[in-house]
Amino acid sequence: MYNWYYNPEIKFFMWETSHIITIILILCLITSLFVFKHQLKRYRNIIRITVGSLLILSRISLDIWYIQTNSWNLLYSLPLELCSIASLISGVMLLTKSYRLFEVFYFIAIGGAIQAILTPNLNYGFPQFRFFQFFVDHFLLILAPLIMIVLFNYRITIKSVWKAFITINVITLVVFIINLLLSSNYMFLLHKPTTVSILDYLGSYPWYLLSLEGITLSIFFILYLPFMKDSLK
Repeated sequence: MYNWYYNPEIKFFMWETSHIITIILILCLITSLFVFKHQLKRYRNIIRITVGSLLILSRISLDIWYIQTNSWNLLYSLPLELCSIASLISGVMLLTKSYRLFEVFYFIAIGGAIQAILTPNLNYGFPQFRFFQFFVDHFLLILAPLIMIVLFNYRITIKSVWKAFITINVITLVVFIINLLLSSNYMFLLHKPTTVSILDYLGSYPWYLLSLEGITLSIFFILYLPFMKDSLK
């Protein structure tokens, strides 16, 4: 059991077979939400509550894993990464059906989770617990706002883009201050990750942070495009 739960010798390698298969499975499951949306609507509240609960439990399970493997560390184990914050708040969003949380974390959750799935900052490979927890959590993070769109007919407006952009900058400022106090590097605000990521193409510190601002806003507008026709009506 120890090998699948925690084995530092089993490393994760980006675009290896397990990574590619996982991405394909995630795409198939997300596609299924749209294909079977009419059948799923009768169970929409069960789905909403289940996914919302799983998002919160996923983070709790990670903390338990940190403690049981003696790897909990103040410098990297707090829920201060963007996707960890998004997971917890998206869980609350689903459980409460909050539109205000939805319109902001539609952008933050999907934008952050896609980047994390394609270029994971992950050290533990298949079939370890951390591998499954990482990809399940980010899959649910994408699924959460899509559930509210497909099954509950929630919609995004142009104002939502700016609300999300302001929110992510406020989060970034708070986390940056915490990083200075702890000498940590949550959200990679003080230096780049050691694994391959999009940051490798955005220049040196601190210039990649400015590049991220432009990329973030561009991604938010791309995510807004499916709702643009609603604004033109």
